Amino acid sequence: MIGDELLASYLARFRELETALEQAGSEQERARLATAVAQLQESLTRLERQLAELHEDLTRLMQRFDLRPGGPPGLAPALAPPAPERQGGELDEFLEQGWTAIRAGDPEGAVRILQQALRLAPDDPQALSCLGWAQTLLRDYDGAVLTYQHVLVVKPDDVVTGVNLGFICLQKGIYGAAIEHLSGAVRSAVDRRAVLYGRYYLGLVYLAREMYNDAESFFLETVGLDSAMSEAYFQLGRARYQAGRRADAISAWKDGAAAGQFDPWATRCAEAARRVESGQPPVFEGFSPAA
Repeated sequence: MIGDELLASYLARFRELETALEQAGSEQERARLATAVAQLQESLTRLERQLAELHEDLTRLMQRFDLRPGGPPGLAPALAPPAPERQGGELDEFLEQGWTAIRAGDPEGAVRILQQALRLAPDDPQALSCLGWAQTLLRDYDGAVLTYQHVLVVKPDDVVTGVNLGFICLQKGIYGAAIEHLSGAVRSAVDRRAVLYGRYYLGLVYLAREMYNDAESFFLETVGLDSAMSEAYFQLGRARYQAGRRADAISAWKDGAAAGQFDPWATRCAEAARRVESGQPPVFEGFSPAA
């Protein structure tokens, strides 16, 4: 396989350099080989990043086509913070490793790495944001809340942190605090993702509180920002259905089915519309904000 051949080529190059260093007879030769070793390390680092990105793309593909074991897709667990900017130094190395570990699907490993970063710089907002992200992915919500609160002490205008705190409060059923955090993100025009998911999660908060008109308003704003977000159409239809407006619910689900071809949420929109049109109740199990 190509992957096996690529690994074999890197191993062969490593052994070649190892042998050459053992046999090097001059400082000039050792310096030349040191440059070659650094180039090999840089190539491996670049390949590691590319593999991490491919892993994340594959994860999204599995979620999109509902290929993950363990049931239907739920809420996005957290918004990723901006990628750390590398400027050199030990702290940046830890940040890069932590970011890469999360993207590669290893939030537990990322927590260990990022805690080392924070021992070097306890108030670094990038390290704190990445740690909160990893903790949220692990559903360590109490730990993530403490970390995100630390972020806001250092960087009060961090809207991604506000959205993630709102998400955690939604998951824990602390709706007042969720509204407070998410409303701040919605008022911001700095980060489009934060505005989008801030509105979506606010819709889920009001849906959970059975305030269906408010929920509908936020879901409509969400699909206005992203017309392909089938999960927002699903929840829009749910709000309308639970408010007793079946025809409007069917309309929302049909829009959601058309918005995301091959998206599992689009499939659920189509199924909900079909069931209600045939006189059956839609299936909402697994789609609760606190699921």
